[in-house]
Amino acid sequence: MSRPGGRQEPRQARSREMVDRILLAAAQVLAERGYGGLSTNRVAEVAGVSVGSLYRYFQDKDDLVEHLRERSTADVLEALGAGMAEAVALPTRDAVRHVVATLVAGLQRHRAVISALINEVPLGSHGNVLPDLERQLAHVTRMFVASHAPGLEPAEAEARIYLAMGITLTTSLRIALEPPPGITEDRLVDLTAELLEVGLLLP
Repeated sequence: MSRPGGRQEPRQARSREMVDRILLAAAQVLAERGYGGLSTNRVAEVAGVSVGSLYRYFQDKDDLVEHLRERSTADVLEALGAGMAEAVALPTRDAVRHVVATLVAGLQRHRAVISALINEVPLGSHGNVLPDLERQLAHVTRMFVASHAPGLEPAEAEARIYLAMGITLTTSLRIALEPPPGITEDRLVDLTAELLEVGLLLP
């Protein structure tokens, strides 16, 4: 079976292993050289495959970045879902903190890809890396607000959820990608959880 553009979809174990190797190499080159220094020739060299083999599965460097984006988003979402499930049994502040810490850790694992998508990749070349994360966060936050602040008017609850998503994503990205000197990650996560708890549940 072929993907759009005539590229092959890896089906055999050997082909999947090659695709994985190419994508790992692409992430390495992206981390070392950024989007501007990413090229199919360099990725093939780092992966130890021919350029022709790379082009069997990827159209160009933007196709490589798109696959990295999809994989990064899927991994962060999977971890976030697990973190949210674990947070259910925790006290309110601890639950909020656990979700924020899980998100920060997931973003850090894919720092090179996410940083390139946000700062370097031409606008419009790829789907934003964040909407899927925001949708999942919004879903669990609605349940959280309904449980802990049932007296809020619906419009007020939605306004708080909307702002909370911006705070959570922006702050988590800054902690993961651009941590300030002299302040520990744990302290930043603690402060973020405190701000979110107050903003969501304040009468």
